[in-house]
Amino acid sequence: MEKKGFTLIEILIVIAITAVLSGLAIVYSHVGQNQITLSIEESKIAQLILRAKELSIATYTANDATCAYGVQFDLPNSVYSLFAYNSSKSGGPGLKQTCPSVASTSAAIDAGAIQKYELGSWQLHTAAGVKLINPANPVASATIQTVLFYPPNPCTLISTNGTSFDSVCNFGANSSPPSEAYVYLGTIDGSMQRTITVNPAGQVSL
Repeated sequence: MEKKGFTLIEILIVIAITAVLSGLAIVYSHVGQNQITLSIEESKIAQLILRAKELSIATYTANDATCAYGVQFDLPNSVYSLFAYNSSKSGGPGLKQTCPSVASTSAAIDAGAIQKYELGSWQLHTAAGVKLINPANPVASATIQTVLFYPPNPCTLISTNGTSFDSVCNFGANSSPPSEAYVYLGTIDGSMQRTITVNPAGQVSL
């Protein structure tokens, strides 16, 4: 009776094919995980920006209202925060604080007015494998460093330089509204990138 079996070459071919398929599965699994992580982080940041806008609208009717709310981005450290913007000038204990005008706020960012809103939305690090980026492309100059929503409309103030805001609010006949600006997210390995857009009306899109 003749016994049939596999030759050494056949076994090696099967092993090689298995190794290739396993390698492809690992690679695509890693790519898929990166896509999911990037999408989740993109949604979290967009929701935080929209929350700042909602808080600014809601706070306008409060007696001890914060002047405004916004989100700040620390690109080198890939950290972002929802903050309350409070004037350094106060009306006194129990009195509503005196908030600066939108025009004066737009002219220069008062670093001392940026205060922690709550622990759960302050100094948030991007997820592992994801970072905030400032890509080298024609619109890199429109990378958002700070976005602030000033009641009651609210007026959308966007800073791309960290020191002053552009505003869509009409400060005079010579005022011109800024164009939309962006928050860029990318994977650590540089293989994928996502963009969050904030336009002068305060609308957020992915």
